[in-house]
This record gives sequence, C-alpha cells and structure tokens, in this order.
Amino acid sequence: MLILNKTAGVFSKPSKRNMYEFLRSFHFHPGKRFLHKLVLGIETSCDDTAAAVVDETGNVLGEAIHSQTEVHLKTGGIIPPVAQQLHRENIQRIVQEALSASKVSPSELSAIATTIKPGLALSLGVGLSFSLQLVDQLKKPFIPIHHMEAHALTIRLTNKVEFPFLVLLISGGHCLLALVRGVSDFLLLGKSLDIAPGDMLDKVVSGGVASNLHIRKALEIVTDATQCTLLCPPPRLCTDNGVMIAWNGVERLRAGLGILHSTEGIRYEPKCPLGADISKEVGEAAVKVPRLKMKI
Repeated sequence: MLILNKTAGVFSKPSKRNMYEFLRSFHFHPGKRFLHKLVLGIETSCDDTAAAVVDETGNVLGEAIHSQTEVHLKTGGIIPPVAQQLHRENIQRIVQEALSASKVSPSELSAIATTIKPGLALSLGVGLSFSLQLVDQLKKPFIPIHHMEAHALTIRLTNKVEFPFLVLLISGGHCLLALVRGVSDFLLLGKSLDIAPGDMLDKVVSGGVASNLHIRKALEIVTDATQCTLLCPPPRLCTDNGVMIAWNGVERLRAGLGILHSTEGIRYEPKCPLGADISKEVGEAAVKVPRLKMKI
C-alpha cells in the first residue's frame, strides 16, 4: 500500500517481496554483452502506463504501453484514484514486457529513469514507488525526469538537432514556448494563461491526432514565413510514452546531470515549471517592439 504525505509528496516504500519475484521471472544471459549504456524509462504521470529501454545511441530496444483512455472516456474525464489503481495493476506487466522485448536483463541496465514531475500526484506516486523498489534491488543509479523536458528532448532522438533550439510544446494540460540551451537548460519564453490549445482543440476536433495535424499546418505557415525549419516527432512519440523518458535518461546520463546514487528524500512534484521563466520579460518586450516601429 502506498502511503502519501499530502504536503510533501513523500511515500513509504512498500514490501520488496513482489519486486524480488518480479526480478526472478527474467532469464539472465551472463554471456551477453551490450556495447552501449542502457536506460529503462518509466512513465506514469497521467493516464498511460509506459516503459521502454533505449541505448545511448538512440536505439529503442523494447517498449510497452497500457492506455487507460477507454476507461476514462466512460467517466467523461480522468479520475485520479481510478488512474492510480490502473497504474498499480499494470506497471509491473508493462515494465516486464518492455524488458522482455529488449532482451535486456535488469542487471544489464545502466540506470533507471522515471517521471517524477509534473503530473497527477496519485499517478506519479505509483511510478516512483515501483522505480525505487527496482533501484533498491538492482543497486542502479536513478534519474528523476521532468515530463516536459522529456517531451522537449524527444526531437533529438528522431532528428539530428544541436543546441540551442526553440521548442513549442502543446498538450491537453500544458502549452509552452521555450529556448532549449542544453539538456536541462531551458528558458521559458511563454505559456498558456488558462486552457491549453491542445485541450481546446480536443473539444472541437476529433481527437489528439487530428488536433496535431491542425496545429502542424498552422506552424508550417509560420516557419515558412520566418525561414525556420519545422521538426516534429512522429505521432506515436507525441503522446506520453516510455521512450521519451528513457531517452531523457540517456541524455542526462551522458551529460552527467541529475544522476542519483541515493534516493533518500526523493519525492514527486505534481506542479513544477520548466526552466527559468522569463515569459513576463518577453511579453513586455513584445509589447514595446510594435510601438518603436510605429515611430520610425
């Protein structure tokens, strides 16, 4: 049973028995060798339970996902306790499927990366609890992941993109424009004030994929006019997934950023901004520029 501290998002570790049995279910291959570092990514920030194994060159060795969409459609929205219970029921199976598909035994992993912020508190708690048990049993480094950072860096998995670059993240719950200067170096240029465009479009357009197409067409007009290059990850990597979490873990592992060898005091954060917020200064500057042009 997960025990939550309402103010801090801290939980006590459950029994190790299930984790021990889980690890025993794998067939180890002592003679097998991997040339590259391997990261297991675990994602449970909202209503998708996902896991993936990615190597440091960007090869996706195995992945699995369980979507709760069907259940939440019946209730007209995501009910956090229901999402929590579904994560609990599926997380072990999903991680096992991802590892099995990758043909990587848990002992061969270089690190475990897990979303700990932002997201639904009850959902984040399930992924973090499971991950910490795994880390404790395997004695592997733990890499806490910011959900939006993972989305932002996905394009570096699918395309050769160097820093810095401009990223626009649009989803049902978040909308932000940021300058990405490094793996964990973000300047937040702007964000939605109330409802996110993804949420609004999903109410008037048939689903997330259709919303993405409308948004991408609009962005193409902007990038064509400004002579910029528009790069978008494939649709399957635009939804919540374990691949982006594992890849974010790889990026941090290579850069030596946020790698924990002790998980004491680690906690999830339901609300957490991305990078340094300079949106107010950007907004003020944007208002001044047209006035200056009018005087010339």
